[in-house]
Amino acid sequence: HRLEGRPESSGEHVFDDVSPDVWYGTAVQWAASNGIVAGYGDGRFGPEDSLTREQFAVIMYRYAGFKGYDTGKTADLSGYSDASSISVWAEAAMKWANAEGMITGREAAMLVPQGITTRAEAAKIISLSPVVK
Repeated sequence: HRLEGRPESSGEHVFDDVSPDVWYGTAVQWAASNGIVAGYGDGRFGPEDSLTREQFAVIMYRYAGFKGYDTGKTADLSGYSDASSISVWAEAAMKWANAEGMITGREAAMLVPQGITTRAEAAKIISLSPVVK
């Protein structure tokens, strides 16, 4: 949202747990109206929840698509012992984020897709994203 110059959102309020009046309300509403975030699918966004590595990958993947960047690059994740634990809805995003070097293994052979994204990982993911280069 900030990278886009903090635009107003033309979409309607979509999440029960995000008031349009909170400091991040406009950003969440804008991201939802542009297909970048979708929440949990039950009317909740989970603003106080930690962000998993696969959730972060999906957000960056959708933002790259929104910006018109090529998101077709993919990596073979079969070398990671926990690749089968990637949620179906996050597979394409994780393959893309890995191919771009944004999300690699925490350990040599483990992606830890449901692991919480640390602040350091978030900084690395953003800095390596083709969207902000």
